[in-house]
Amino acid sequence: MKNRPVYTFNSYKPLMSHMLLDPSQRGQLSRAAEFLNCQRSYLSRVISDKENLTPDQAYMICQFWKLTSDEREYFTSLVDYERAGQPEYRNFLKAKITEMKKKYESIQERTQRQSYVTENLEIQYFSSWVSCALQFLTMIPALQTVQALAERLNLKQDIVKQYLQQLQQRDLVELKNGKWINKSSNFHLPKESPLVLFHHQNWRNRAILDAQNPQSDHVHFTGVYTLSLNDYHRVKEMLLSFIAEANLIVGPSACEEGVAITCDLFRI
Repeated sequence: MKNRPVYTFNSYKPLMSHMLLDPSQRGQLSRAAEFLNCQRSYLSRVISDKENLTPDQAYMICQFWKLTSDEREYFTSLVDYERAGQPEYRNFLKAKITEMKKKYESIQERTQRQSYVTENLEIQYFSSWVSCALQFLTMIPALQTVQALAERLNLKQDIVKQYLQQLQQRDLVELKNGKWINKSSNFHLPKESPLVLFHHQNWRNRAILDAQNPQSDHVHFTGVYTLSLNDYHRVKEMLLSFIAEANLIVGPSACEEGVAITCDLFRI
Protein backbone atom coordinates (compact mmCIF):
# COMPACT_ATOMS: atom_id res chain seq x y z
CA MET A 1 0.00 0.00 0.00
CA LYS A 2 1.45 3.34 -1.06
CA ASN A 3 2.25 5.84 1.72
CA ARG A 4 -0.87 5.37 3.85
CA PRO A 5 -2.33 1.99 4.86
CA VAL A 6 -6.00 1.32 4.15
CA TYR A 7 -6.74 1.31 7.88
CA THR A 8 -6.13 5.05 8.18
CA PHE A 9 -9.24 5.70 6.06
CA ASN A 10 -12.80 5.53 7.38
CA SER A 11 -14.34 5.68 3.90
CA TYR A 12 -13.22 3.93 0.73
CA LYS A 13 -13.65 6.96 -1.54
CA PRO A 14 -10.95 9.16 0.04
CA LEU A 15 -8.75 6.06 -0.03
CA MET A 16 -9.37 5.68 -3.78
CA SER A 17 -8.65 9.36 -4.28
CA HIS A 18 -5.35 8.98 -2.46
CA MET A 19 -4.37 5.87 -4.39
CA LEU A 20 -5.50 6.98 -7.84
CA LEU A 21 -5.42 10.79 -7.94
CA ASP A 22 -2.50 11.74 -5.70
CA PRO A 23 0.20 13.55 -7.75
CA SER A 24 2.66 10.80 -6.80
CA GLN A 25 0.34 8.22 -8.40
CA ARG A 26 0.32 9.66 -11.92
CA GLY A 27 -1.51 7.44 -14.41
CA GLN A 28 -3.00 5.15 -11.76
CA LEU A 29 -6.60 6.13 -12.50
CA SER A 30 -6.31 5.06 -16.14
CA ARG A 31 -4.48 1.85 -15.25
CA ALA A 32 -7.08 0.98 -12.62
CA ALA A 33 -9.93 1.61 -15.09
CA GLU A 34 -8.26 -0.67 -17.61
CA PHE A 35 -7.75 -3.38 -14.98
CA LEU A 36 -11.42 -3.17 -13.92
CA ASN A 37 -12.57 -2.98 -17.55
CA CYS A 38 -14.54 0.21 -16.94
CA GLN A 39 -14.45 3.83 -18.01
CA ARG A 40 -12.00 6.22 -16.38
CA SER A 41 -14.89 8.65 -15.94
CA TYR A 42 -16.80 6.01 -13.96
CA LEU A 43 -14.03 5.76 -11.36
CA SER A 44 -13.94 9.54 -11.18
CA ARG A 45 -17.67 9.55 -10.38
CA VAL A 46 -17.13 6.93 -7.68
CA ILE A 47 -14.43 9.07 -6.08
CA SER A 48 -16.63 12.19 -6.28
CA ASP A 49 -19.40 10.31 -4.39
CA LYS A 50 -21.79 10.02 -7.34
CA GLU A 51 -21.43 6.24 -7.78
CA ASN A 52 -20.48 3.20 -5.71
CA LEU A 53 -18.20 0.34 -6.66
CA THR A 54 -19.90 -3.01 -7.08
CA PRO A 55 -18.68 -5.84 -4.80
CA ASP A 56 -16.93 -7.40 -7.81
CA GLN A 57 -15.15 -4.14 -8.62
CA ALA A 58 -14.15 -3.70 -4.97
CA TYR A 59 -12.50 -7.11 -5.02
CA MET A 60 -10.78 -6.42 -8.35
CA ILE A 61 -9.31 -3.08 -7.30
CA CYS A 62 -7.86 -4.81 -4.25
CA GLN A 63 -6.17 -7.18 -6.68
CA PHE A 64 -4.92 -4.20 -8.67
CA TRP A 65 -3.40 -2.66 -5.52
CA LYS A 66 -2.03 -6.04 -4.39
CA LEU A 67 -3.55 -5.68 -0.94
CA THR A 68 -3.08 -8.32 1.72
CA SER A 69 -6.06 -10.48 2.67
CA ASP A 70 -6.68 -8.39 5.81
CA GLU A 71 -6.45 -5.13 3.87
CA ARG A 72 -8.79 -6.53 1.21
CA GLU A 73 -11.35 -7.48 3.84
CA TYR A 74 -11.16 -4.00 5.35
CA PHE A 75 -11.57 -2.25 1.99
CA THR A 76 -14.46 -4.43 0.80
CA SER A 77 -16.18 -3.90 4.16
CA LEU A 78 -15.92 -0.13 3.64
CA VAL A 79 -17.53 -0.56 0.23
CA ASP A 80 -20.28 -2.78 1.64
CA TYR A 81 -20.96 -0.19 4.34
CA GLU A 82 -21.38 2.60 1.77
CA ARG A 83 -23.71 0.44 -0.32
CA ALA A 84 -25.80 -0.97 2.53
CA GLY A 85 -29.24 0.50 3.16
CA GLN A 86 -30.54 -1.64 6.03
CA PRO A 87 -29.60 0.09 9.35
CA GLU A 88 -28.97 -3.15 11.24
CA TYR A 89 -26.62 -4.40 8.54
CA ARG A 90 -24.81 -1.04 8.46
CA ASN A 91 -24.30 -1.24 12.24
CA PHE A 92 -22.92 -4.75 11.84
CA LEU A 93 -20.46 -3.58 9.19
CA LYS A 94 -19.44 -0.53 11.23
CA ALA A 95 -18.63 -2.74 14.22
CA LYS A 96 -16.64 -5.08 11.97
CA ILE A 97 -14.67 -2.19 10.47
CA THR A 98 -13.94 -0.77 13.94
CA GLU A 99 -12.69 -4.14 15.15
CA MET A 100 -10.38 -4.57 12.14
CA LYS A 101 -8.95 -1.08 12.64
CA LYS A 102 -8.46 -1.77 16.36
CA LYS A 103 -6.60 -4.99 15.57
CA TYR A 104 -4.35 -3.19 13.09
CA GLU A 105 -3.56 -0.44 15.61
CA SER A 106 -2.63 -2.95 18.32
CA ILE A 107 1.08 -2.59 19.05
CA GLN A 108 1.29 -6.24 20.01
CA GLU A 109 -0.21 -7.29 16.65
CA ARG A 110 2.05 -5.00 14.64
CA THR A 111 5.25 -5.91 16.44
CA GLN A 112 4.30 -9.59 16.98
CA ARG A 113 5.70 -9.48 20.48
CA GLN A 114 5.13 -12.22 23.01
CA SER A 115 2.54 -11.48 25.69
CA TYR A 116 3.31 -12.70 29.19
CA VAL A 117 0.50 -13.75 31.48
CA THR A 118 0.36 -11.52 34.55
CA GLU A 119 1.16 -14.43 36.90
CA ASN A 120 4.69 -14.48 35.52
CA LEU A 121 5.22 -10.75 35.98
CA GLU A 122 3.25 -9.87 39.09
CA ILE A 123 2.89 -6.43 40.62
CA GLN A 124 6.24 -6.64 42.43
CA TYR A 125 8.01 -6.51 39.08
CA PHE A 126 6.14 -3.36 38.07
CA SER A 127 6.47 -1.58 41.40
CA SER A 128 9.58 0.15 40.03
CA TRP A 129 11.43 0.75 36.78
CA VAL A 130 14.49 -0.97 38.26
CA SER A 131 13.34 -4.56 37.61
CA CYS A 132 12.75 -3.90 33.92
CA ALA A 133 15.96 -1.91 33.57
CA LEU A 134 18.05 -4.67 35.11
CA GLN A 135 16.36 -7.37 33.07
CA PHE A 136 17.37 -5.67 29.83
CA LEU A 137 20.75 -4.25 30.86
CA THR A 138 21.95 -7.76 31.68
CA MET A 139 21.94 -8.36 27.93
CA ILE A 140 24.98 -6.06 27.65
CA PRO A 141 28.23 -7.95 28.40
CA ALA A 142 29.87 -4.97 30.09
CA LEU A 143 26.94 -4.63 32.51
CA GLN A 144 26.58 -8.18 33.79
CA THR A 145 28.01 -7.65 37.27
CA VAL A 146 26.33 -6.16 40.32
CA GLN A 147 28.97 -3.43 40.54
CA ALA A 148 28.63 -2.38 36.90
CA LEU A 149 24.83 -2.33 37.10
CA ALA A 150 24.86 -0.36 40.34
CA GLU A 151 27.18 2.26 38.86
CA ARG A 152 25.10 2.51 35.67
CA LEU A 153 21.81 3.00 37.54
CA ASN A 154 23.30 4.98 40.45
CA LEU A 155 21.95 2.47 42.97
CA LYS A 156 23.48 0.67 45.93
CA GLN A 157 24.88 -2.76 45.15
CA ASP A 158 22.76 -4.56 47.77
CA ILE A 159 19.60 -3.10 46.19
CA VAL A 160 20.68 -4.21 42.72
CA LYS A 161 21.45 -7.70 44.02
CA GLN A 162 18.03 -7.93 45.65
CA TYR A 163 16.27 -7.04 42.38
CA LEU A 164 18.44 -9.48 40.41
CA GLN A 165 17.52 -12.29 42.79
CA GLN A 166 13.83 -11.51 42.28
CA LEU A 167 14.34 -11.64 38.51
CA GLN A 168 16.19 -14.92 38.90
CA GLN A 169 13.21 -16.38 40.76
CA ARG A 170 11.03 -15.47 37.77
CA ASP A 171 13.52 -17.13 35.39
CA LEU A 172 14.21 -13.82 33.65
CA VAL A 173 17.94 -13.69 34.45
CA GLU A 174 20.50 -16.26 35.60
CA LEU A 175 23.78 -16.11 37.53
CA LYS A 176 26.49 -17.85 35.52
CA ASN A 177 30.22 -17.75 36.30
CA GLY A 178 29.76 -14.66 38.45
CA LYS A 179 27.78 -12.78 35.80
CA TRP A 180 24.08 -11.96 35.66
CA ILE A 181 22.81 -12.87 32.21
CA ASN A 182 19.44 -12.13 30.63
CA LYS A 183 17.27 -15.17 29.86
CA SER A 184 14.14 -13.51 28.47
CA SER A 185 13.56 -10.08 26.99
CA ASN A 186 10.90 -10.06 24.27
CA PHE A 187 7.59 -9.53 26.06
CA HIS A 188 4.67 -7.19 25.71
CA LEU A 189 1.92 -6.55 28.24
CA PRO A 190 -1.51 -6.63 26.58
CA LYS A 191 -3.37 -3.34 26.69
CA GLU A 192 -6.04 -4.90 28.92
CA SER A 193 -3.56 -5.91 31.65
CA PRO A 194 -4.08 -4.09 34.99
CA LEU A 195 -0.28 -3.88 35.24
CA VAL A 196 0.28 -1.89 32.07
CA LEU A 197 -0.48 1.41 33.85
CA PHE A 198 2.36 0.78 36.32
CA HIS A 199 4.74 0.11 33.44
CA HIS A 200 3.79 3.40 31.72
CA GLN A 201 4.10 5.38 34.95
CA ASN A 202 7.49 3.89 35.85
CA TRP A 203 9.18 4.85 32.61
CA ARG A 204 7.52 8.22 32.17
CA ASN A 205 8.61 9.16 35.68
CA ARG A 206 12.10 7.96 34.82
CA ALA A 207 12.05 10.08 31.66
CA ILE A 208 11.11 13.16 33.70
CA LEU A 209 14.07 12.57 36.00
CA ASP A 210 16.40 12.33 33.00
CA ALA A 211 14.93 15.50 31.47
CA GLN A 212 15.93 17.39 34.63
CA ASN A 213 19.60 16.66 33.95
CA PRO A 214 21.05 19.68 32.07
CA GLN A 215 23.98 17.55 30.89
CA SER A 216 21.73 15.01 29.19
CA ASP A 217 21.94 14.72 25.39
CA HIS A 218 18.79 12.60 25.26
CA VAL A 219 15.56 13.46 23.46
CA HIS A 220 12.57 14.70 25.48
CA PHE A 221 9.67 16.29 23.64
CA THR A 222 6.13 17.30 24.50
CA GLY A 223 3.88 18.94 21.93
CA VAL A 224 0.28 20.07 22.23
CA TYR A 225 -1.58 20.82 18.98
CA THR A 226 -4.92 21.18 17.28
CA LEU A 227 -5.43 19.40 13.95
CA SER A 228 -8.07 17.84 11.74
CA LEU A 229 -9.45 14.40 12.57
CA ASN A 230 -7.99 13.10 9.33
CA ASP A 231 -4.52 14.39 10.22
CA TYR A 232 -4.89 13.00 13.75
CA HIS A 233 -5.22 9.53 12.25
CA ARG A 234 -2.27 10.21 9.95
CA VAL A 235 -0.03 11.20 12.87
CA LYS A 236 -1.25 8.19 14.85
CA GLU A 237 -0.32 5.92 11.96
CA MET A 238 3.14 7.51 11.78
CA LEU A 239 3.75 6.72 15.45
CA LEU A 240 2.47 3.15 15.13
CA SER A 241 4.64 2.60 12.06
CA PHE A 242 7.66 3.98 13.89
CA ILE A 243 7.10 1.58 16.80
CA ALA A 244 6.79 -1.39 14.45
CA GLU A 245 9.88 -0.38 12.45
CA ALA A 246 11.91 0.33 15.60
CA ASN A 247 11.04 -3.13 16.88
CA LEU A 248 12.44 -4.66 13.68
CA ILE A 249 15.69 -2.72 14.16
CA VAL A 250 16.02 -3.49 17.88
CA GLY A 251 15.45 -7.25 17.51
CA PRO A 252 18.68 -8.18 15.69
CA SER A 253 20.70 -5.22 17.00
CA ALA A 254 23.86 -5.86 19.05
CA CYS A 255 23.49 -5.40 22.82
CA GLU A 256 25.71 -2.35 23.37
CA GLU A 257 23.39 0.20 24.98
CA GLY A 258 20.19 0.24 27.03
CA VAL A 259 17.48 2.76 26.15
CA ALA A 260 13.84 3.47 26.93
CA ILE A 261 11.36 4.77 24.36
CA THR A 262 8.21 6.42 25.68
CA CYS A 263 5.60 7.51 23.17
CA ASP A 264 2.17 9.08 23.71
CA LEU A 265 -0.55 10.48 21.53
CA PHE A 266 -3.98 11.21 22.98
CA ARG A 267 -6.95 13.54 22.69
CA ILE A 268 -7.17 16.33 25.30
